[in-house]
Amino acid sequence: MISEIDKQSIVTLSKKYHAKRVLLFGSSLFDDSGTNNIDLGVEGIADADYFKFYGDLMLTLSKPVDLIDISSRTKFTDIVRAEGLQIYE
Repeated sequence: MISEIDKQSIVTLSKKYHAKRVLLFGSSLFDDSGTNNIDLGVEGIADADYFKFYGDLMLTLSKPVDLIDISSRTKFTDIVRAEGLQIYE
C-alpha cells in the first residue's frame, strides 16, 4: 500500500486538476516494500491537463508513477475499475 503522504498528495492534485475519480491498482495495492512504482487509473481529467497532472504526480510522489486514463471502456480498464482501490472521487 502507498504511504499516507503519497495518498494525500494524490488527493490534493486530483482536486487541483478536477479529476472525477482516481484508483490505485496493481502491485501498489500490496505491501509497499516490494513495489517499484505507483499504478493509478484516472477519470475526468481534461485532455489539456492530463500530462500536467501526470508530471505533478511524478514530481510529488515518493516513487515513479504509471498513470492510465480509464475513461474509455476496454478489458484492461474494466479490470482496473473492478479491482482498483478508490483513492479519490
